[in-house]
Amino acid sequence: MTVDDRYSIDELRFYVVELELHSIMWFSTVVQPHINNFVQTPLPLVHNYPLVLALQGQIVEESYVSRCNEYKRVGPPATMFREAEVYAYPMQFERVFYKKFLLSMSESDYLVYKARTRLAVPLMATYNAFAPGTRGRAVVVVPSDRKLPEELYLRLGSKRYGVWKAVDAREARVEVVDRLVTVSSPFNVADVLPETMRSSLVVLKHYAGDIAVSGVFTKALDIRTGRDRILKPIPFFISI
Repeated sequence: MTVDDRYSIDELRFYVVELELHSIMWFSTVVQPHINNFVQTPLPLVHNYPLVLALQGQIVEESYVSRCNEYKRVGPPATMFREAEVYAYPMQFERVFYKKFLLSMSESDYLVYKARTRLAVPLMATYNAFAPGTRGRAVVVVPSDRKLPEELYLRLGSKRYGVWKAVDAREARVEVVDRLVTVSSPFNVADVLPETMRSSLVVLKHYAGDIAVSGVFTKALDIRTGRDRILKPIPFFISI
């Protein structure tokens, strides 16, 4: 452990994990109003704190998870990572299949009034949930004395959870890039060492940390496997 209680790169293992969805998954959505209903479509990414809890073996049946965020409010910077023994960057989807559902809210007595026709109709929502075959990729960090299990399943979602199976988990080589770089993969803005970030493009506002899909940094992590090279910002628990 370093003097300021952060971890060095040598004290960690990094994995690039490919996951495939094996059931219907409901998660946080973008809601768009239409003439007769609302259309809800999930963003093709998963916030990293639900991923952290799912990697601990928990069933995470909600989109907005605060437990991991609470770890960071107490103690030194590495508290959350030391308690959880795992960290994940947000999962980015590489292949997406949607399953459409038409949901009625008529039993709750909510009505939409259409002024032109003077009709009151039940509030309806078209929900585009993720369907089996959807694939995603996440970068996972664990202590150097720990490895990811050979059989890895994640259970997370809202209303009902989806089952994700890791179809590939490759350990990566990691170096610190000490120059101005552009990161073009998802990260939690609240988790980044603030002195390294110049700018970010946020796509998901979240009380446990906004998720951005790109940003400019003065330092970053160069994460490489045999097939991939991924640039990621340096999280709060790593010493530079």
